Amino acid sequence: MSQTKKSFFLQQKYQIIYAVVLILLIPVAIIFNTILSIRSFQTNIDINLQRQALSIGSFFETAVFQDVDDYGQLQDKVIAIGQSNPELKNLDVLLPAGDDFTTTASLDVVKLGKISGNINHTIAWHQNEAVAMLASEETERFWEVVMPLHDTEGQKKAMLSLRMSLQTVDGLIKSTLTNSYIILTITVLIVILLLALNTRLFEYAILFRKLKEVDKMKDEFISIASHELRTPITTIKGFLSMILEGDYGQLNPQGRKGLKIMEASVNRLGVLVGDLLNVSRIEQKRLQVKQEKIILSEILQSVVDEFELRVKEKGLAFKTKISKKLPAILADEDKLIQVLINLIGNAVKYTKKGEIELLTKIDDKFVTIMIKDTGLGMSAKERENLFSKFYRIQSDDTRGIVGTGLGLWITKQLVELMGGEIYLDSIKDVGTQFYFTVPIYKNNNKK
Repeated sequence: MSQTKKSFFLQQKYQIIYAVVLILLIPVAIIFNTILSIRSFQTNIDINLQRQALSIGSFFETAVFQDVDDYGQLQDKVIAIGQSNPELKNLDVLLPAGDDFTTTASLDVVKLGKISGNINHTIAWHQNEAVAMLASEETERFWEVVMPLHDTEGQKKAMLSLRMSLQTVDGLIKSTLTNSYIILTITVLIVILLLALNTRLFEYAILFRKLKEVDKMKDEFISIASHELRTPITTIKGFLSMILEGDYGQLNPQGRKGLKIMEASVNRLGVLVGDLLNVSRIEQKRLQVKQEKIILSEILQSVVDEFELRVKEKGLAFKTKISKKLPAILADEDKLIQVLINLIGNAVKYTKKGEIELLTKIDDKFVTIMIKDTGLGMSAKERENLFSKFYRIQSDDTRGIVGTGLGLWITKQLVELMGGEIYLDSIKDVGTQFYFTVPIYKNNNKK
């Protein structure tokens, strides 16, 4: 196993372990937190109910013996309290009878007059303080409170025994716990889904890295191939030029025609190799762009002179509206010439009749250069994709026109690298206008 494959395997292994740990750890943490929260909630409820039970006992101590003169009225009082507190399952008032206690008033009339043998009654009586405890009966929990009742002079007169049900509270806790587990389940599923998605994203990241490596290898190959091809192309162009100029003897018309076709093909091949090399350099961020002071009027005039003959040979008019007082600009001369050649060359290539026009406009920070034609024009969809790499308009009108689909993409990159922007307007069967900006040169030494 190679080092790269081994490293990739280990990364995948660690990623899987990480995902499994999270899948196990997160639900456990959520469950633990839920249980602690429920227990804390239950404890608080129990404490509050204990206080409520004791407060009922205190009510009896302060109200029963003050407002009730006989045991019949005491029984009515007990019944009324039981009706207003449905959680009370048992409420007894007991009077001491030797070592035991007799039930004087009760929610359960069956108990009236009977002896209570509850040890808690004795403990609470002798300790002279309330006794509260949790008890359970089958599936139901209770708070049991036993406390002595005193008269106005502080003397023990009776015992109060009550049982408060926790059924309602326990039902709420159970419902809360069930809802918590439902939420927990949903959370766990979401966590698993996110982890699965994370794993998939990890795989995509690995794939993206591999694609970048492949893309880098492709760029390096194009760069090397382009460099290697430029030398033989230059040599072929040189010998063709010498032959056509008669350095190796006179050529007959047919031979000259054949060599002219060959020269045009070699020139196209040279342009293609140059475009590929530029693409490689731009994508690898190795393209050197100089920012220096340039006399724009001279550059524009030289490009116009270069195209003037080609435009006339095609039967087109070449108009220029160049501002007389063009300021110096900040750009790369060679790259600017390449941009102009690409845009004017496209205008000539796709214009069958009419004219080509070169215009300039000046504002505070930029000079705008416009190239207008009366050519084929293009649709909105074609305009959207025009600056894409390798994109070419496919139609009956463009079928015979040679091109790589790289020129405008390179042009856009070069304009932006020089600090400008490029746009276009076009109407199908009417014409196209490209316009791009270049920054004006500012003398930093001026105050």
